[in-house]
Amino acid sequence: MNNDQIPEEFYSFETKTPFEYCIECGKYLLEEGTEYLIEKAIKNYEGFSAQDVIFDYAICMDCADDLRKQISKQSWESMLQYFQENMDVGERLGMGGRSSKESLSRCIIKKKKIEECGVYQVFAHCNGRRIDKADPPYVISDEVMEELMPILSDVTIDEMNGFFDKHFSPDPSFFEFGPKLVMV
Repeated sequence: MNNDQIPEEFYSFETKTPFEYCIECGKYLLEEGTEYLIEKAIKNYEGFSAQDVIFDYAICMDCADDLRKQISKQSWESMLQYFQENMDVGERLGMGGRSSKESLSRCIIKKKKIEECGVYQVFAHCNGRRIDKADPPYVISDEVMEELMPILSDVTIDEMNGFFDKHFSPDPSFFEFGPKLVMV
């Protein structure tokens, strides 16, 4: 497995340090061999260079797998189909050789620069204190989130909203951009 230190872009907004614990079960994450995912949603302010982190968290693979099991079969198949039809797999595989900064500069699907997004989400697969470069970090834009929402079942949206509501209380302006989408 090709690993690099976790870049600051994936540090906790609250502590400015690497995430230490799973948001769901509290498992310690920074031990070698502990795989987990990091997700952050970031809001840009049009006409300004300012941005806010709407939410960020790390979740161990066991808890992420449990959450994925709550996604309806229809939603899971629809999301897989969406990504298969819209993502350049060759480019995705080539991202492992890029720096995290380069990988996080534009949406993996729409190629939209992050500066042009109202909201975007970044994702990383980590192992202990390192980011997994074999499954490199990536970005999805607000445009992708808007396209994904209609293909998800009500049950899946309720599950995602339940996870979100359990762990976060964001700035109400976040909801101006549409439904919340947690992509564990």
